[in-house]
Amino acid sequence: MLKNIAKNYIKSNPDKIAYLLRLHNRILGFNKIRISPNNKIKIGAVLMKNTTIMVKGSNNTITVKNLSRLVNCSIYISGNNNHIVISRRAGLNKTDLHMEDDNNKIFIGENTSIFGDTQLAAMEGTSVRIGRDCMFSSDIQFRTGDSHSIIDSNGKRLNPSENIYIGNHVWIGTKVICLKGVHIADNCIVGAGSLLTKKFNEENVIVAGNPAKIVKHNINWLVKRI
Repeated sequence: MLKNIAKNYIKSNPDKIAYLLRLHNRILGFNKIRISPNNKIKIGAVLMKNTTIMVKGSNNTITVKNLSRLVNCSIYISGNNNHIVISRRAGLNKTDLHMEDDNNKIFIGENTSIFGDTQLAAMEGTSVRIGRDCMFSSDIQFRTGDSHSIIDSNGKRLNPSENIYIGNHVWIGTKVICLKGVHIADNCIVGAGSLLTKKFNEENVIVAGNPAKIVKHNINWLVKRI
């Protein structure tokens, strides 16, 4: 009953809630924000605590929309024209958003939750896009590149960085590693400990294994245990 009363109060008093969140951040946030000139950070009415933001370069933007949560997180950008968007009601705990080089993007959709010890890294002009209503467990790694070059005998590079795309309503299990070029469609589950290395364009499947493959079709999932 108290939970329902609290929900109704939040819905009927959004301005008061926004004010209290801003007040909390000013007094109790313990956040560190260090940015070089010519960068923009827009933080709405969010719960942000013990979070570090460091930005080097120019024309980088970070947008954190209303009613999101960042607790024990870090955001690091080194380069130019990079963009991070954390949408409304997203919840991040012990999450590291890391960007190197120019023209990278990280987008986290509405109502998406990341529960801890997770890194999302974009480099060399690539993007990590996570849809709405996703649920990430803990100890997860997303990387759009290998950080170093692999070359053939003629000196030609063989491992360019590639985008990562996660659809809407995707559940990522613990200890998942997601490498460059991965695509996961809507309403899917990625099993614990999986290594993702390719595109999975079919919706409503379970993907699992090392390397991951489709192990079950025609599924969906709920947060609530029924």
